[in-house]
Amino acid sequence: MSENHLFAGVDDGNRETKIVLSNGLRISTPSRAMSGLSNQISLNGAKSGVFSYLTQDGPFSVGNIEAAEDTAYDGYPTSAQNRVIVAHALRQLGLNQSHTLDIVTGLPLKRFYLNGDLNKDLIGRKKKNLKIYDVKGVDGYAPAVIKRHDVLSEAIAGWVNYVIQRNPEGKLSIVKDRALERTAIIDIGGRTLDIAVVKDWVLDRDRSTTDEIGMIKIVTALKDRLYDFFNGVDLTDEQVEQALTTRQVKVKGKLHVVGEIVDSATMSVLNSIKATVMRQLQKSGDIDTVFFIGGTSEFLRPHLADWFEQQVLLEDAAFANAEGMLKYAEFAMGQK
Repeated sequence: MSENHLFAGVDDGNRETKIVLSNGLRISTPSRAMSGLSNQISLNGAKSGVFSYLTQDGPFSVGNIEAAEDTAYDGYPTSAQNRVIVAHALRQLGLNQSHTLDIVTGLPLKRFYLNGDLNKDLIGRKKKNLKIYDVKGVDGYAPAVIKRHDVLSEAIAGWVNYVIQRNPEGKLSIVKDRALERTAIIDIGGRTLDIAVVKDWVLDRDRSTTDEIGMIKIVTALKDRLYDFFNGVDLTDEQVEQALTTRQVKVKGKLHVVGEIVDSATMSVLNSIKATVMRQLQKSGDIDTVFFIGGTSEFLRPHLADWFEQQVLLEDAAFANAEGMLKYAEFAMGQK
């Protein structure tokens, strides 16, 4: 196979886009874009860090933009906004029109399935969306060409990552003992919480679900609390992110410690997450392993201890879905 043809696992979430390539490269980048062309100007001749793209649905800008548009809506997986964010992430990995890709992306569990069967309409529209080759950089950049595109359910992609293992030579194989275990995957992402209970390639629908809880809810709760704390000052996305990651924020030139506010916002959402998890997995005695995955699991790591005796929080929890998608792409589309 040509070195310019690659497999890719693309976890195109509402808060972050995580991509793993078959050549070993990977990236996690914010799912941030705004409609229109950026009007930011670099005063010292340096690159501004903002990239603008044209699509059949209008122009978009990504990168170091001041205000991004919401991605937490049902139409995001089939939108031009999604196409631009994924194309830009692949650009950051060094790919362009000289590269071709076979990729796998994901959908939340309850959107991947509909009435106990595959949601073929949405899956089909998502597959087609990223293959619309209309994203062009205003600087002349043309993105990598997606030749084949398949879709997995989020959380189940994390299970695939556990069941399909790679040996030191790179060959993939199914670990039968792992496949035969009853495994629960708790995937805490940007917009959604996915819970999947799987054994021998069969999903237990009664104990599997999707709930609208994730990091975006924590950020929203934090922004509301900071608005009250600063007496009606509406902080920017950049300021809220600074508060979330450093527990400090600069407002009107002064640095404020806001760790207690961050904790309050976090716990308000964490309690909802735990209530959903315990409701779905209240009968967990027959479950061999409970895995926590997803980028928000990394953020919540200190709060997730001892929920279940048989739980595991992976060291690379944020990339578990993307890794599973890559393995599925290689296994199903290429080498076996």
